[in-house]
Amino acid sequence: MKHWRWVCIFAVLLLHAMARAEPAPVTIGVFVNKIQDLNFRENKYTLDFFIWFRWKAEGELADYQPLESFEIINGRIDSKTSVIEKKIRDVNYASARISATISDTWNLTSFPFDWHRNEVRIENSVHTSDELQFVADQSNSRLGAEIDMPGWDASRFDVKVVESLYRTNYGDISLPTEAESIYSRFIASWEIRRTGWGGAVKLLLTVFLATAVAFVAFLVRPSDLDARFGMGVGALFAVVASSVVVSSATPDSGTMTLADQIHLVALAFIFTTLLLSAYGLHLELSNKERRAAQIDHWSISVLPVLFFGWAVWAIWRAVNG
Repeated sequence: MKHWRWVCIFAVLLLHAMARAEPAPVTIGVFVNKIQDLNFRENKYTLDFFIWFRWKAEGELADYQPLESFEIINGRIDSKTSVIEKKIRDVNYASARISATISDTWNLTSFPFDWHRNEVRIENSVHTSDELQFVADQSNSRLGAEIDMPGWDASRFDVKVVESLYRTNYGDISLPTEAESIYSRFIASWEIRRTGWGGAVKLLLTVFLATAVAFVAFLVRPSDLDARFGMGVGALFAVVASSVVVSSATPDSGTMTLADQIHLVALAFIFTTLLLSAYGLHLELSNKERRAAQIDHWSISVLPVLFFGWAVWAIWRAVNG
């Protein structure tokens, strides 16, 4: 009998310890009002959103102040307004409107036919995941209907909670060097896609027209130096100028965008037209006008098909990739 009493006491203590080990749940959600000032050059944008928390003020969360202790891991809070704090029966509720600058690394491989998956990552700066566990408010979190992004459309909104591991003691020598901590992280994400091809056409129109002009040079006799070579050289400078304009819209990185590829291929084709023009001039000066005319005929027939065919294929792959 005595033995069973000790077993019962041990079981009660064990259950109590397990109950205490359970992290306190905190429901968190966001409503995105605006996504503005997309800046590919500086890898950032401005986000305007409402954030809210629901929790029970007991145990580890007896003095919990979510609006003071939450932080945006991939950005900074610029302002916090419309703060509401109240009690709904036995549940505490807090919400605020946040304006934040979010940092993001854009994948510009398909620029200017690109699309992106953006995230805002939120953690509590005080409680680890042993004490606090975020629960995503799936039913109430969403994108607003008045998101202001000229040229872009936002969709496929999603919220989730993951665990974030930090392998550091943050310089606290009272902890071992191998110390690590885990925090509950709330992530809201969405896709942004370009609404049309207007921007892409404006960026690439010059390079396509300039390359077409270089091909037109094959309709001019190689001996007409000013017209024949002037078209190619002018097209070369036009494509270089267009490349500078495109580069100014993207950050300095090792990534070669689709626009960069189109400009490089265009330069290669234009340089090829200049080489063929020089060779045609050599043939005419050697009294081989017929052969020069044949080269011009095949060049005007094949080169435009190769260049524009490749460009269409590359754009199709970027749009559907």
